Amino acid sequence: MRPMQTMSATPNGHCMRSAFAFVLAAAACAGPVSAQASSGSPSPPPAVFLDCQGPGCDGGHFRNEIRFVHWMRDRNDADVYILVTSQTTGGGGRSYLLSLRGLERFAGDSTEIRFTTDQASTDAERRDALTARIAQGLVRYAVHTDAAGQVQVGSAAANDLQGADAERRDPWNYWVFSTRLSAEIDGESREQAREFELSFDADRVTEAWKIGLRLEATYDEQEFELTDRTIRSVRRDYETGGEVAFSVGGQWSAGMRVELGTSSFANQDLYARTAGLLEYSFLPYSEFTRRRVILQYSVGARYFDYSEITVYDRLTEQRADHQLQFTVEFRQPWGSASVDLSGAHYLDDFERNNLSSRANLNIRLIRGLSLDLFGMYERVRDQIYIPKGDATDEEVLLRRRALETGYRYRTSVGLRYTFGSIYNNVVNPRLAGS
Repeated sequence: MRPMQTMSATPNGHCMRSAFAFVLAAAACAGPVSAQASSGSPSPPPAVFLDCQGPGCDGGHFRNEIRFVHWMRDRNDADVYILVTSQTTGGGGRSYLLSLRGLERFAGDSTEIRFTTDQASTDAERRDALTARIAQGLVRYAVHTDAAGQVQVGSAAANDLQGADAERRDPWNYWVFSTRLSAEIDGESREQAREFELSFDADRVTEAWKIGLRLEATYDEQEFELTDRTIRSVRRDYETGGEVAFSVGGQWSAGMRVELGTSSFANQDLYARTAGLLEYSFLPYSEFTRRRVILQYSVGARYFDYSEITVYDRLTEQRADHQLQFTVEFRQPWGSASVDLSGAHYLDDFERNNLSSRANLNIRLIRGLSLDLFGMYERVRDQIYIPKGDATDEEVLLRRRALETGYRYRTSVGLRYTFGSIYNNVVNPRLAGS
């Protein structure tokens, strides 16, 4: 077994690309790994499983930027396992440790990479530092496979696999399934609560198609003993649906969405919607992890079967509607910003409409000082499902039903300042749990 190797560095945004290119060149000259492919035999690119949680961990960004390997969903399918851990340093930064372990054909070849970020680093800087270090570690395996010819030494451009030899046999045909079942029960002498949740998701993502199916069910029950009576509150929400999206060329996409469910909170025994979608990205989709500017339009039909007669004297109704949404999002070394604007109304009644806007801004003002701003405002004119009659005090206090309103808003502002030593990279985990 080759001895463990350790690299240590402190990220610097303006020199990250040149450092990355240097390490690519250095790794290409390194000695062969223990499972180097024999001459003339096919050797597919490394199959990698990444275990990364915490600040800077952005799986979508890593997969988009590092494309000379196969990213695995399950650790058992990988021949390179990467574990990323981090701890807070004495100076307020973070100390990262990347442990790369060779499995299967790379068994016995492992390495470690250490680096630190200071307390003034933004999320984008931590993410980019992790991306560079992960790529540097993976090159040692890639240069001894068929992917070696596609690693661009001396270039920071994304390395992509091309051709049929890049395809990996997948018995699931790119389908990924996940399910979750949870139960929560708690209580006191005069109060009890029970909540049950079930969810199921199935997704298939390729370069040309994106398919998603989902099922969600929530049951929430509460009981309160008052001096003269017992109040019991029950909320049930069930929803299933799916979405299909596909590329129609360049920066255009189209798709269809279907929803079906029931909600006791929204006075709906049954609701259903089917809609067509059209989306235009003003920037290439390859840049979505850093920045995106998207305009999306949908038009569809809704069906409602209400539990109680509504303020418009309806027990059932069908409505056609459409929606326009504009989204801008940036993640840069100076911070991050996002703006989302949307408007919708029923086609047969323009007065039943909904307009909403939300914005989130994080700015690094000076070293160690950052500003966080968030704001959301929604003008509500489309609550056609509100039951007729006034809500009882119990329904209001326990949030058992939706209440009629003309608007909703939420704002927050925060300042964060960190100062002191930037050279203390010592990690001391003692008494961390206290």
